Formats: sequence, structure tokens, C-alpha cells
Amino acid sequence: MGLLDKLLGRAPSAPNSDALPLDAAVRLLAALYDDPEVKSERGLSLTGPRAKEVRVLGKRLHKTGGKPSMLAARDALRQDHGWAVANLESIWASLPEWNN
Repeated sequence: MGLLDKLLGRAPSAPNSDALPLDAAVRLLAALYDDPEVKSERGLSLTGPRAKEVRVLGKRLHKTGGKPSMLAARDALRQDHGWAVANLESIWASLPEWNN
């Protein structure tokens, strides 16, 4: 069971929907960036497994509401984790969904 499943309370056998509500995405991003190690490093490694989770979140947000949904999640993250926004944008820069 991955971090996303744990935070969303999904059982391993639960159906895997690609849709992701904005508030859930922001909570997941905040949880990733609240890690003390991530804070001390001022972000996630662009090539690490957590960055992959952030990319999956971005893709799911895009499927839910397009790029406006991704932008809304970024802007919501900025409220309490302003320092993390540049890192989030760097991670999402590899996604075609972010660049369109």
C-alpha cells in the first residue's frame, strides 16, 4: 500500500480511480512536504520515489480538471508551504500535462 492509498484510506483491493479531488491532492502534497527531511532539504529529489508520487498526483489532477486543477493545487500548497512551490513546479516540469 503506497502513501497515496494510506492518506486516502483506500484498501489495496479498492478500485483505483484516476480522479482526484483538489482538497485531497493538496493534503497529499502537504503531507509529502511536511516531512522534516524534505523541509531541511528544501524540497524533494527530482529523481526520487516521492517525486514520482508527486507526478502521479499531477497526472490525476489533470485528469480531474485539466491544468487549471494543477494550478489550483499549486496555489493552495503555496498558502502553507510557499517554499515548496518551486520544487513542485520543477517536478511537474517533466509532465506534458503541466507544459501545455
